[in-house]
Amino acid sequence: MASDILAALPGSPVRVNEALGALAHAWAAEGEQAVRASQMNLVLMLGEKVGPEEAAALFEQAQSFARRYPCRLVVLAQRPAAQDALPPEAKAHVACFLDFSRRDKRCCEALLLAHGSHTLQLQSLVSTWLEADLPAYLWCHKVDGALLNPWLALAPRFTRVVADRSIEGDNFFDLKWPRTESVRDLSVARCLPVRQALGQFLSSHSPADLVRGLKNVTVSHGTGFRGEALGLIAWMEKSLRACSTVATLPLTAKFTVTNTCKENSCIAVEWMYDNGNHFAWEHAEHGTRASVALDYATSHQAFALAVPFLSPEVALGEALFF
Repeated sequence: MASDILAALPGSPVRVNEALGALAHAWAAEGEQAVRASQMNLVLMLGEKVGPEEAAALFEQAQSFARRYPCRLVVLAQRPAAQDALPPEAKAHVACFLDFSRRDKRCCEALLLAHGSHTLQLQSLVSTWLEADLPAYLWCHKVDGALLNPWLALAPRFTRVVADRSIEGDNFFDLKWPRTESVRDLSVARCLPVRQALGQFLSSHSPADLVRGLKNVTVSHGTGFRGEALGLIAWMEKSLRACSTVATLPLTAKFTVTNTCKENSCIAVEWMYDNGNHFAWEHAEHGTRASVALDYATSHQAFALAVPFLSPEVALGEALFF
């Protein structure tokens, strides 16, 4: 039975043991003007719950990323449990585009594999598909933790491992990764413009004013934005603790994350002070509608602060490299 995932993705079907040779043939077909500019390996691991349309969208994001950071893309598509015993299937694909100068044609390559449960033979195959002299990065999407566990032996090969907490939940990040500091959250990376905008706004106030009398810091989120909310509150707590140190004032505030946003795309921040001072920020409709307000006893500031999240390919770069 042919893989629905591979059928939805570009490339030419090839024998698994001939995939690397097929890439070489594809490069030859592109001619001398094609510049092979791979800087890294990117492995996109898709769990069995990923459907064809979602897989195609993720592959397109990876291709957009590859335009910025030329790479060898390796896509591993886990078969559903009912198809676990089927033999692996492979595709090879070379995509070419004009570089930013629009003078040179650059090409990036992809190897795609539909496979069953992890085996040492499968792990060895994936290792041979990676370019040995280039760094490797792993991007996981909807991969079941139990099915991912056997792959952890390959984890030291990867400079960074990324996943989206808003999609994967906490289990992915709780796995026993050999280097936990190399595991990054896409939902946190996506919020970089939000952190920058809020940080710029709040930096106009002294550390003492931000910390003194602060009782509660609450981040509320709608469906599908828990990772972003956790990332924001962790950033706020770290920043406020730094303010506390600079101001030599204690930080006794309670930090809370709730799912009480009524709109699905909503993230809201609220700081409450014991003297009635109040800071609030709301992000809705994916950043097209947002507002910020700061109420002190002697002043009131309120204005629109519409800040979109990073695009998927830019967020991927932020998570992988920074």
